[in-house]
Amino acid sequence: MRCRPFNSREKERGAKLIIQMEGKKTVITNPADKQPKNFAFDYSYWSHDSFTEDDNGYLNPDPGSNYSSQRVVFEDLGMGVLNNAYEGYNTSLFAYGQTGSGKSYSMIGYGSNKGIVPITCDELFKKITGNTDDTKFEVKFSMLEIYNEQVRDLLCKTNPKGGLPVRENPKLGLFYVGDLKKVAVGSYAEIERRIEEGNSNRTVASTQMNATSSRAHTVVTIEFVQKKMQDGKEMAKERIKIFLGSLL
Repeated sequence: MRCRPFNSREKERGAKLIIQMEGKKTVITNPADKQPKNFAFDYSYWSHDSFTEDDNGYLNPDPGSNYSSQRVVFEDLGMGVLNNAYEGYNTSLFAYGQTGSGKSYSMIGYGSNKGIVPITCDELFKKITGNTDDTKFEVKFSMLEIYNEQVRDLLCKTNPKGGLPVRENPKLGLFYVGDLKKVAVGSYAEIERRIEEGNSNRTVASTQMNATSSRAHTVVTIEFVQKKMQDGKEMAKERIKIFLGSLL
């Protein structure tokens, strides 16, 4: 659970803060009867206030505050996803909430305040660069959105009428998106450019809550292959997929 700052609409209406966070506990106070209700989560992130913007635009916690920065959220949630992928497990992480709740900010981020997706990609290539054995790595990137029950490839300007097909592989026991574009990437900078490209193709329209709502479920997939020499031959050690996205 994460509490974001008031947006301009809420400020204009004189919105009143009714949420407080104490450690892992989120407390909501009913304005009508002033009765607080306590909810326990694995993590409660206070990102409403108590931060200062530096010259680069990054939001740093004020001394002694409980403000949770983008990096704090990544270390709690994204680092585990990355470590599990290195251990050979398919992993996924999704943000859930209504429009305007801050899903895109937590997952993608804005400006210097990068979210879980770009930080995970950056850390992935740092691990690859720092690898000292003979393991070789291949990374592929794809980005899609689900809008009006249709799947759209965000790395393509145009998509077929009715969207991309969702198919099932009965042998592997999984579903996949047919004809989804996968691009090989060799650095974090390449992934960053692809994320920008995908964001520019997202379906955006205003809602009463959010003037620039994405209006869609967005999913980034990173296919991560580790290859190692075995008996003089190059063998695929692990083929792992990391799914990162946001849901309305």
